[in-house]
Amino acid sequence: MEPGAFDPAMVAQARIALAALCGGITRLLFRPAESLRKSAWLLFGCVTCGFYGTPPLLAWWALPQDSAGAIGALLGFVGLSFAEGLLRAADKMDLTAWLTSWLRKPGA
Repeated sequence: MEPGAFDPAMVAQARIALAALCGGITRLLFRPAESLRKSAWLLFGCVTCGFYGTPPLLAWWALPQDSAGAIGALLGFVGLSFAEGLLRAADKMDLTAWLTSWLRKPGA
């Protein structure tokens, strides 16, 4: 490939990531996060879900490559809800109490 030419595979991956981001932003419009920091983490989670989840779903369902953007957007939409649940669980977790009980010697 000559310098300055676009790699079609890289363009396809960028389209999937952008579609997942758009799906996540759409989900955030319906139910916004509490803070800008959480919104950034949620968008990172939805793009990750869409980017890494789209190729296996395309292969598993034997879908044409033309539908990669739609699958990426759907996974971004759903992935944001999944990431929100993970953040909520992490906020509720008391790591200090868990570590002290785990590090405490039996019988002490």
